[in-house]
Amino acid sequence: MVTRKDIAKRAGVSVSVVSRALNNSGYVEAEKRERILRIAEELDYHPNPVAMSLMRQRTKQLLFYCRNMDNSFNTELYLGMKEQAEKQGYMVAVNGSLDFRYVRGIMADGIILADEAIAESYMRMVGKNYYLPAVAATYGRRMSYPRSLPVVESDLWSGMVKMLDYLRGKGHRKIALISPNDADDASARDLAWRSYMAQEFEGNLDDYCFEINRKSMHMDPRIMEIPEERMDGILLPEKFFEKGTLAAEVFRERGCDATAAVCFNDEMAMGFCKRLRQLGYRIPDDLSVMGIDGIEARKYADQTLTTLAINPYLQGQKCAAVLLDVINGKKFKYATYIPTQIVEGETVRSIRRY
Repeated sequence: MVTRKDIAKRAGVSVSVVSRALNNSGYVEAEKRERILRIAEELDYHPNPVAMSLMRQRTKQLLFYCRNMDNSFNTELYLGMKEQAEKQGYMVAVNGSLDFRYVRGIMADGIILADEAIAESYMRMVGKNYYLPAVAATYGRRMSYPRSLPVVESDLWSGMVKMLDYLRGKGHRKIALISPNDADDASARDLAWRSYMAQEFEGNLDDYCFEINRKSMHMDPRIMEIPEERMDGILLPEKFFEKGTLAAEVFRERGCDATAAVCFNDEMAMGFCKRLRQLGYRIPDDLSVMGIDGIEARKYADQTLTTLAINPYLQGQKCAAVLLDVINGKKFKYATYIPTQIVEGETVRSIRRY
């Protein structure tokens, strides 16, 4: 086992000098301190990590702000950033409380923010005046940040167009939207659907849009049972699966004649499909359904979900890579884009007549 005496001998200094250097507890000449640290690393010496981080002004830790790790998408996002960070000797910690009031007391070299809403809240509450390096995973929603923020984006406007083109190629014309957002939300998914389907539905667009949130459902007691997304200014985990099951009930109540539906994400789609089956719908015979994300969990549903895969693992890797470039003073792009692709499953059928 390497000791401080071994380091002192190699560095040609006393043990007390080594102790002061490693503990950051007294004066040591800068050149001598660096030599001691270098030798300690070469000998694989493991001092107190807090003392070392104070001395190096590096914690070798990134912080991932995410409001629901029970969502498989965010888990895959985390695994991607974790792999990339480990390649450069970093670890990634997760904070799920999203209470930004305490961020200044957290020991981390940089922050990864899971989506635009979290990024906007962080930048508004803390990031405007707190210059800890930060990167956000984004999905095409236009948000306002008080200063520049590097992003790793999945372009879900073009992704939604890709999905709708795919369904139209299968013969579907009446395609519903299942979303947790309201009409005033700036979600790229919702806006792209409205733009694409406006001509098809003309004045009846809202009849095919199922917005599962408190504002749109006018205090329906069923939506009130699902926890609100915000409480006292703090973002809470969003219950996508539960909102998907409620969407299925509303879909039946309206007697919607859509032949296909696209859901905000895979979790919402799986909840939607499960409840529809319970209500007597046959998928895809009565209704074709698509999700967005491409998470591994979709394979374990009763039917493998057809989805728009946006590769959260790759997005997580890119988030960590960009953040580490910022931390290390390297050149970086303010916008990095992740490609999307259709992944077929068992929930979409062709109704095209030849």
